[in-house]
Amino acid sequence: MLKQHNRSLAKTFFLLDLLIVLCAFLAAACVRFGAEGRHLLLLPLQFKVFLVTYIVAWIFLANRFHLYVSRRLTSFRYEALDVSKVTFLCAVFATIPAFFFREMPLSRLFLLCVWCFQTGGLIFFRFLLRGFLKYIRRRGYNFRYVLVVGRNSRASRFLNAVAESPELGVQVVGVLDAPTKKQAAPLFAKHPFLGEIGELEKVLRTRVVDEVFVFLPVKSFYEDIDWMLRTCESVGVEVKLPTDLFSLKLAKSTISMYGDVPVIDLYTSPKMNWQLVAKRLIDVTASTLMVLLFLPLLAIVAILVKATSPGPVFFRQQRLGYNGRLFDCFKFRTMVENAEELKKSLSHLNEVSGPVFKITNDPRVTRIGRILRKTSIDELPQFINVLKGDMSLVGPRPPVPSEVKQYDLPHLRRLSMKPGITCL
Repeated sequence: MLKQHNRSLAKTFFLLDLLIVLCAFLAAACVRFGAEGRHLLLLPLQFKVFLVTYIVAWIFLANRFHLYVSRRLTSFRYEALDVSKVTFLCAVFATIPAFFFREMPLSRLFLLCVWCFQTGGLIFFRFLLRGFLKYIRRRGYNFRYVLVVGRNSRASRFLNAVAESPELGVQVVGVLDAPTKKQAAPLFAKHPFLGEIGELEKVLRTRVVDEVFVFLPVKSFYEDIDWMLRTCESVGVEVKLPTDLFSLKLAKSTISMYGDVPVIDLYTSPKMNWQLVAKRLIDVTASTLMVLLFLPLLAIVAILVKATSPGPVFFRQQRLGYNGRLFDCFKFRTMVENAEELKKSLSHLNEVSGPVFKITNDPRVTRIGRILRKTSIDELPQFINVLKGDMSLVGPRPPVPSEVKQYDLPHLRRLSMKPGITCL
């Protein structure tokens, strides 16, 4: 149900479920014992045994019923039914050992409350999560940009699944295909045809692509698919293949479901997992504190920048972020207002080879700008970019589009992670 369904995120989902299970158990205990039911350690032994057995049963049955796999194309009715089955079976299994303690047997009211509270809480949690994801996707967020390779029946089924389920959060960038004399199905006419498979490198350079779905038959296009996999591997873009059709020795691979289409994920850059979720929480918390802490300094610097040279306080420049997404990077202005226009006339003074432009004593830098650069104070407004989600505190510096155009293909791999303030 989330943008990236992997093992680490499933663990987070599992822990949230356990929290709901525990809260439901305490609520049922309060119904049985009143206010004393809030104290877990004071409950009779059989109730503690019931809870421990229930959690052990949940660990096994939740995985058995695949509660933590991607259900983006699964009807909510079926998901709710699976949750109800798991909670019922857990309650049955947990009741068996608890009945060996006869001092205060488990009442039917307690068992009924446990099942109702836990089932209702778990289903309601999933309902809210689905509603939240649909809401943010309607506002244009949480989408994965997908390139489809191949125009055949497998690709057609995938495109149908995407078209019929907007909650999937997938936007098709376009379609590539091998040279063929066959007429493509009408469904493919709805998506831009970007050329033959040899255009893959060009597409990866010029478009935002998060995932590449390859539906070509392996036997006929083994060498072509091998080249595409290695190209995407070099750039750091995920590749998804129908299962049991191809094998490649990469560092990491997972199997996921896009509707009824099983695919193998081949990736080298980190996927959205609990570590990256924690990293985002740290980004938001630390950036908020830094903005509040340096607010007086920010105000003083803004006044000095405006008073010492004509032009705006902030310098906004388009940079490329995660997988080539464009965003405006904020800094305090440290150069004269027409610095970009003067860059061409100073190109012969560039001291760095390659796409980067750098001059030790750049004549475009203002007096206050030299101080801001030396102390890195000019970078402070980028905490706003971190709060917006365009950047992270830690990561490679975001390049400008003109630099990326000069990259060799393996250098595009630096865009496979969110850029940061710290640089490497």
